[in-house]
Amino acid sequence: MGKGRTSDGTTVVLAALREHADELDAHADGVRRDEFDSVHQMRVSARRLRSALGSYRSLFPDGDTDGVRAELRWLGTVLGNARDAEVMAERFRELLDAQPPELIRGPVRHRLIETNELAYRDAHTEAVATLDGPRYEALLAALDALLAAAPQRHDAVRSGLHHARRRVRKAARKAGLTAGGTGEPTPERLHTVRKRAKALRYAAEAAASTRPSPVRAGKAAKKLQTVLGDHHDSVVARSRLLAAADLARGAGEDTFTYGVLTAVEADRVRVAVPRSRKLVRKIRSASRKL
Repeated sequence: MGKGRTSDGTTVVLAALREHADELDAHADGVRRDEFDSVHQMRVSARRLRSALGSYRSLFPDGDTDGVRAELRWLGTVLGNARDAEVMAERFRELLDAQPPELIRGPVRHRLIETNELAYRDAHTEAVATLDGPRYEALLAALDALLAAAPQRHDAVRSGLHHARRRVRKAARKAGLTAGGTGEPTPERLHTVRKRAKALRYAAEAAASTRPSPVRAGKAAKKLQTVLGDHHDSVVARSRLLAAADLARGAGEDTFTYGVLTAVEADRVRVAVPRSRKLVRKIRSASRKL
């Protein structure tokens, strides 16, 4: 075994959790300065920490991770308000830039891009106020205290990986993505698969240096997370396009372009399911030796 490892990887996982906690607060100054991608990176850090603490909760005394994970969820929601608006503004900008000029009719850019940019600014102001408030400081203190505690179980890493793998498998089966699955899964069930794949990815990445199998499982889970993330963004974008079209129609504006963009997003949605079925099989193969 390498220096600093225990036989089951407990030291490695605890070190990864501490590194994620440091990264979380390191991104805070970037968010305050509104640096490019800073909100996204801090949100990812919060989600990664919350997910890994869930997978490896048995490293800590019973119930000790619950409060910290709840506060990380809260922080992720605050940052998510800004990030979601940022993502939609960029997505609609790319969609519109990809269309021939003759297909862009009416004040579409204002409704799809400028309104989301305004929503981002408002949400960013709220996020900065949150980072300068006592609740965020209390979260950091609670994280420090939690990660300073001695591990309670030295078999927690293996059991955490197996638990994360089983949850992906169960969600994929319910969504019809496993062997024999047919039909079109609901967006809600696909979103659950995405969240479970993300949890497996984060759990595997935290234990990646202990042996090769977590590396393979983490890479496979990341690919599935990416495909289903694109699917989720397309579902959200279609919903917002339809809502914007309704507002435009009520204002007497041309709604042709909204129909064009909705069709583009529909095509993106359709390719996600067959890709996901293949990736679920890859995860199963990659995680057999966890």
